[in-house]
Amino acid sequence: MQKKTAPNLFKIKKRQEGFFPAPFFISLFGILSLCLIFLYCKNSRLTSGVPAQAISTVEALSTLEPIVPSYKKLFTHIVKPGETFAGILGRFGVSQKHSFDYYQTLKSVGLPALFPGDSLVLIKDECDKVQGCSLLSKLQHWYHLQLCDTTVKAHKTSVPITKHLCVLKGHIERSLYEDMRRLGGGDGLVFKLMDIFAWDINFFMDPRKGDQFEVLFEKKYREGTVVGYGQIFAAKYMNAGREYYAIALQDSLGHTHYYNKEGKSLQKEFLKAPLKFRRISSKFSYRRKHPILGIYRPHLGIDYAAPRGTPVYSAADGYVTFAGYKSGYGYQVRVKHGASYQTWYGHLAKIGKGIKKGTALSQGQYLGTVGATGLATGPHLDYRMKIGSRFVNPLTISPPAKKGVSDKDLERFAIQKSIVLATMENRFTKEGCFLVEVIGSPLKEEAVVATGALPQEKDHGDTPSS
Repeated sequence: MQKKTAPNLFKIKKRQEGFFPAPFFISLFGILSLCLIFLYCKNSRLTSGVPAQAISTVEALSTLEPIVPSYKKLFTHIVKPGETFAGILGRFGVSQKHSFDYYQTLKSVGLPALFPGDSLVLIKDECDKVQGCSLLSKLQHWYHLQLCDTTVKAHKTSVPITKHLCVLKGHIERSLYEDMRRLGGGDGLVFKLMDIFAWDINFFMDPRKGDQFEVLFEKKYREGTVVGYGQIFAAKYMNAGREYYAIALQDSLGHTHYYNKEGKSLQKEFLKAPLKFRRISSKFSYRRKHPILGIYRPHLGIDYAAPRGTPVYSAADGYVTFAGYKSGYGYQVRVKHGASYQTWYGHLAKIGKGIKKGTALSQGQYLGTVGATGLATGPHLDYRMKIGSRFVNPLTISPPAKKGVSDKDLERFAIQKSIVLATMENRFTKEGCFLVEVIGSPLKEEAVVATGALPQEKDHGDTPSS
């Protein structure tokens, strides 16, 4: 009995040589017909409702030469320290005479100088001759130079700024500065945050390992590079279990002020410290052994140890009552604040220019620098505070705060607070720097244009470089 086998469903029949079956031609004809119908319909849709004049104009434009011919070459050069405009162009075959004229034309539209890191893009034609250039200066402006037959044209445009709304969250491991930078915050952001909380937190002494911080802020970009930081809209700092909040609110003049969650101003009448110091070398005391005289007597101030030359600032608004040399205090400045308060700044290396008796001061204004003049064993600031005729400990008093949110702005503040705190605290749960959204549109100023004549005389290469 012969064994039956199942048919092979995957067996391919061998095609006869030179034979194309009818289905092949039918399919090919169908595909070509569909293509022709599609092209006809597409052309009809594109041109329907469009005047014949417009169609002919488009056809005419399509025959024109491109604005930047394909034969032109672009060369990019990053400016290095010590390089000059003439020196760079000289490597591309431009004489010193022409380089000088080009540079003067660029200066006429505002080019200040070349800076290391600037980008210079040169355009050459098919004959390898420079036809123009573009300079990106400090990521702030583009300076374009276009060479014609007998003239040179320059124009300046601002590089547009894009603002990103960001949230930065983290905790202290080493220091606020190091940990904010570790998570993606730059120097400018760190110092802005420190300034906002300067009346409540001394960031050189108070921070502890484990402290937490959150910031809602603007980050500015130009050409994809961070160029600075804008406003801080809200911030939170938890120091040793105590929470500090800062919420921004603009007044009618556009000035930004910071308040806590209750609407009280963060800005106090006095700074927590009038300088950036390393440590307190001597505290307020009614009985201290003098390091030089060797006798016990009151030390009614705070000694802040800091490097020689560290800037010293006025702790509050006021006016100078004394500025000069004062025996054991060395160079000293005394400032009167309102009717009751005074602050003294002793052992200065020098007193700031314009600081003299009667000078009006604003909070944070420069007074001088840390030194060791008078009876001092090393550079430090002797800082004292008086209320009436009595010296008080600057570290323990509670100076009055400035006015809080006005009654007419309370509703606006409440809305602002709910929005910024929800974004800062609830949007992201992990530590890091996060993008919330891109805010605003790129800013661009109108171009500044200047035109000059190219020299026609023969170049001798004897003009000094710029």
